[in-house]
Amino acid sequence: MSLHPKKARQYMDWCLAGAEVFATCGTRQYMAILLDARHRVVGVGYNGGPARAKHCVDGGCPRLAENSPPGSNYDNCIAIHAEQNAFLNSVSDARILIVNGPPCYTCAKMIVNSSVEAVYFLPDESYDQWIEVQSFMTKNKVRTIPVASK
Repeated sequence: MSLHPKKARQYMDWCLAGAEVFATCGTRQYMAILLDARHRVVGVGYNGGPARAKHCVDGGCPRLAENSPPGSNYDNCIAIHAEQNAFLNSVSDARILIVNGPPCYTCAKMIVNSSVEAVYFLPDESYDQWIEVQSFMTKNKVRTIPVASK
């Protein structure tokens, strides 16, 4: 299951623009798009606090207050991650996930447990655990495909 590089770039541009508008994380803004086998959008999500919680950007995030480094343990994060929200809002079996950053280990477990076969992402050199996360997904037959930044 693959996307043409131009199409992958178009979806990535949508993730970047949507994250800027909708995401409420105080440190990083992510958006994820799920596609089915025919490359139709079947789920969209962005990162932010739970529906009834104070948004991260409004002071509701302990992770932001503690200045936790990217890729470190997310147990102090109140946000629902973009990938998680995309799965929660999905209407059918997704085959491709596009997200404007590398998935964390928690999201990788959800991805491996799903029908997703490929993850298109923007690389992030500051993400400490990416090698382990990528290895976990690859070992479990989920391809990880970096999309070149503009």
